[in-house]
Amino acid sequence: MNLQGFLGYFLVIQISSFLFTFRFFVAANRKWWEAAIPIYKTYILLQLIQRPKWWLPLFLIPVINNVMAIIAAYELLYRFGYKKNIHIFLTIITFGLYMGYLNLTQKHEFGEKDSVDIKKRLGETIPALIFAVVVASVIRFFTFEAYTIPTPSMEKSMMVGDFLFVSKMHYGTRLPTTPLALPLMHDRIPFINAPSFIDWFQLPYLRLPKFQSVARNEPFVFNYPMDSHMPLDKRMNYVKRCVGIPGDTLEIIDQVLYINGAPSEFDANTRLQFTYYVRTNGQDFSKKVLKERFDIYYGSLEEMRSGYSFSDVQRINQSEYLITIAADLLPAFEKLSNVERVVPLNVLSNSLDYPDTLPRLAIEYMTKYHAPSNYIFPNPQEHTGRLPFAWTRDNYGPLVIPGKGETVELNQENIHIYHRIIGFYEGNTLEYSEDGFFIINGEPAKNYTFKQDYFWAMGDNRHNSEDSRFWGFVPEDHVLGKPVFVWMSYDKFQESFLKRIRTERVFTLVNSKDEPRSYFIHFLVVAILLYGGNKLYQKKKAQA
Repeated sequence: MNLQGFLGYFLVIQISSFLFTFRFFVAANRKWWEAAIPIYKTYILLQLIQRPKWWLPLFLIPVINNVMAIIAAYELLYRFGYKKNIHIFLTIITFGLYMGYLNLTQKHEFGEKDSVDIKKRLGETIPALIFAVVVASVIRFFTFEAYTIPTPSMEKSMMVGDFLFVSKMHYGTRLPTTPLALPLMHDRIPFINAPSFIDWFQLPYLRLPKFQSVARNEPFVFNYPMDSHMPLDKRMNYVKRCVGIPGDTLEIIDQVLYINGAPSEFDANTRLQFTYYVRTNGQDFSKKVLKERFDIYYGSLEEMRSGYSFSDVQRINQSEYLITIAADLLPAFEKLSNVERVVPLNVLSNSLDYPDTLPRLAIEYMTKYHAPSNYIFPNPQEHTGRLPFAWTRDNYGPLVIPGKGETVELNQENIHIYHRIIGFYEGNTLEYSEDGFFIINGEPAKNYTFKQDYFWAMGDNRHNSEDSRFWGFVPEDHVLGKPVFVWMSYDKFQESFLKRIRTERVFTLVNSKDEPRSYFIHFLVVAILLYGGNKLYQKKKAQA
């Protein structure tokens, strides 16, 4: 927990708010010391600006309290005669210093609050926008947040262009840790691409009570653990499938995921896909057929040359391809008239183990681009000449996922697995002694006990996913929420505009155990009945 950051932030806020307001309190016939007592001074402030008591909790929520402070500052200044909008503008851009200047240097006379005059000065739009920001921020922080799927790492279970609602409540709402931030923004301000936060202070990690723990084989949203130059709550948001929970032993053998020695079982709503070597008779594929029958996007040559393409097809030469295909559609794909051979690209740990019957191009691709390397966790990212773990994306492990309270004996091999947990995620100092021992927080250590739970994340698009196989565990404090609902799905790769809305995915449940089912028609029926009922009620009311 970032206790030092919290204390620094708390002291700065309390001292500055006292220096900015105590003479205003005195001029309003309050005691000067009331401006120094945390929470109580906010209660008194709400009385001075004639606002309801239920506003008080809003001043205690990080980020939202920044908006509430602006509202309170404006109305307090107004009651003391500083009615022009320039006063609150100067207060905002000086982080309150201008208000402190007025508090310490000017004579004050406590006046009446004229709501009509305030509305004239600010207009109807500004108060409505501020109210909307506060309400939307509360909903976003505590209940649901909207996300989009930008990359194909979860295809074909979650598609590029899916618009999701993610529940913050299921795993327990995590409170913001970066208090000096703009509401309703993640890490950048739109259009100007400037940071939306200041990381001078960091609050401790705090999570509200949860409905459930992260379950094995369900999708979840989390902050990208390797985005370590950013504050915790400002790191990139990732969505993957949690395939391993604390205490699980995970292993991948020939592309099959094993958990605790048994093949992992997925429900009908989970559609895995892999990349295959495909050889044809020389006849190229029809882009329309691939898209309509197999949902395979065959991008243009220009797009693929750009270096950033969503194309599922890479044409190597006249008759050889690398194609990403959903596992359930593979049998139908193999029956296409121009397909002669389909070979799984199962990357082995030892390149000498590939049989001679495999196509030369397939072997070259797997050995050149996906052989065991420093890019595979937990191998050290720096090139040391020797790889401690000869693992690949398709043959991986076994690996035990750490859980809170569990203790491991440290050695020269598993320190590669746990060093980031010990040193970065759990805030310890980790050093290596000359005699081969480990020094944690200045003390010799043979064992280590984990302080939080960890999870293993993988994309359903197994060969096009940057996931735990490459960067390791997801700490519990990085977990954000559970995707629950797809309210819109837009396929930008469809040539026909009328087909770009995936109607079969609109209003579907993410975690359904069965095939996805759209509830959009049900929604329309209910909406029409409510609208018609309301019209009928209004008509009868007018006739009465």
